[in-house]
Amino acid sequence: MDLLEEIEYIVDKLGYECVHVGLKNDTGKLKLQILIDMPGGINVNDCENVSKGVNKFLDGHDKNFAELDKGRYYLEVSSPGLERPLFKLSDYEKFKGREVRIRLSKMLDERKNYSGKILDVDENKNIILELENNLKKIIPFENIKGGNLIYRFEETKGAKSRRLKK
Repeated sequence: MDLLEEIEYIVDKLGYECVHVGLKNDTGKLKLQILIDMPGGINVNDCENVSKGVNKFLDGHDKNFAELDKGRYYLEVSSPGLERPLFKLSDYEKFKGREVRIRLSKMLDERKNYSGKILDVDENKNIILELENNLKKIIPFENIKGGNLIYRFEETKGAKSRRLKK
C-alpha cells in the first residue's frame, strides 16, 4: 500500500470515514491533510484521536515514504465542514438529492462552473444535475476538477426573531 492508502486504512479502522488524504506544499513545508467525518459530525476529540493514530504509524514508518520529504512535514486533521468537498464518484452517489457546486477542468457548453441538485450518478460515471428552471445537465465525472456541497441556512417554520431591548 502507498502512504495515502495506509492512512485511509488507519482512519477507517479508528471508526471514521476518510473523506480525503492529501499532500500539499504549504509555504515551503509539506502538509499532510486528512479530512474525516462520521454521522453526527466531528469534534476536536475525533481529530485528536485520528492525529494520534496516524502519528503513531508515521513515527515508525515515515522513512518508508519518499513523499514525506525526510520528516519535514506537518499533519492536519479536520472535518470537511458544512460545504464538504466531493472527491470520489461515491461522494456524488452518497449525496444524491443535495445541492452542489461543481468546477470543471474544461468547458462544457461554454461553462466551467455548475450548481444544482444531484439527481443521479449513471453507469457511465456521469453526474446528472438538476439546474435552475428544472433543466438537467449531464456532467462526466472525469471532467470534474472539484466539487462541494452547498450549505443553505433555512429558518425553521414559526421561528421568531429576537430583538435586543435597550
